[in-house]
Amino acid sequence: MMQHWAKTQERGNYWGIIFVLRAYKYGGRWIMRFMLMPIIFYFFLTSKKARRASKNYLTRLHIFSGDASPFTSAPTSLNSLRHFWQFGLSVVEKTDAWIGKVNKRGIKNCGSIHFTDLENSSRGGILIGSHLGNIEVARAVANQTYKKRMNILVFTQHAQSFNRALQELNGNVAIDLIQVTEIDMALTIMLRERVDQGELVVIVGDRVSVTRPEQSVRHHFLGMPADFAIGPWVLASILECPVYFFFFLRSPHQANYHLYLDLATEQLRLPRRNRHQLLQRVLGQYVAQLEYLCRLYPYQWFNFYNFWQQHKDS
Repeated sequence: MMQHWAKTQERGNYWGIIFVLRAYKYGGRWIMRFMLMPIIFYFFLTSKKARRASKNYLTRLHIFSGDASPFTSAPTSLNSLRHFWQFGLSVVEKTDAWIGKVNKRGIKNCGSIHFTDLENSSRGGILIGSHLGNIEVARAVANQTYKKRMNILVFTQHAQSFNRALQELNGNVAIDLIQVTEIDMALTIMLRERVDQGELVVIVGDRVSVTRPEQSVRHHFLGMPADFAIGPWVLASILECPVYFFFFLRSPHQANYHLYLDLATEQLRLPRRNRHQLLQRVLGQYVAQLEYLCRLYPYQWFNFYNFWQQHKDS
């Protein structure tokens, strides 16, 4: 039986995170990278389900991409190990960003919208991202550079543990995380007030709900049907604000980052009579962008579980 992603035990803990971050504080990023090597290799060897999920994703991407595949041949276990390692590097990058070692000069804008456009607008908006890339780095840079507040919805205790540990490392870190298990009326009202004040809401769109996995919509992703949460899109329609696709990725060839920020719609309307068709339309746009960027940055999609599982099996 397949397991819901939220029930996959997050194998790190607060003190383990503290240990790694203190290595960064006293030894720098290269010491942190050195310490991460055996940790990542250990998890690679002992996490059978995550290894299988990584190989499954990389293989699907290879087959789906055809002649445009980022791989010269069918992915192997070495490709999966590289996938795990890139996830480890994302922790280093996140720490770099919050310590202040990443700034906007190291970011190349690859989308149709610049973040300064959002900063200069009096309107708020909802940014729908994913587990492709590292939007945490983008949030850190935006926090240092711009005044517009970003409200990040997170669904795991691991994210809170990391940010709590990061604040112990650097007490000046300002982190606006909203821990949620479901999008309820109270949360929606609070977010609506913040958007009306010109703030931004950030949520990922590539996982099903923690508490209500049945509230999903099916769409083909990399050639196979997969379930995507309805929640982010329903929230976007209730907030009655511009909707943006938001991806932030490390350049595979240079020591900088690529920001993809694109307007999906000025306002998402989902009337009940044709909600499914409209959901499929906007989700199709989102999935097409996700597939395109997975081909360009194949090792930066960090969903280490069977993404194509049936929600009824969990």
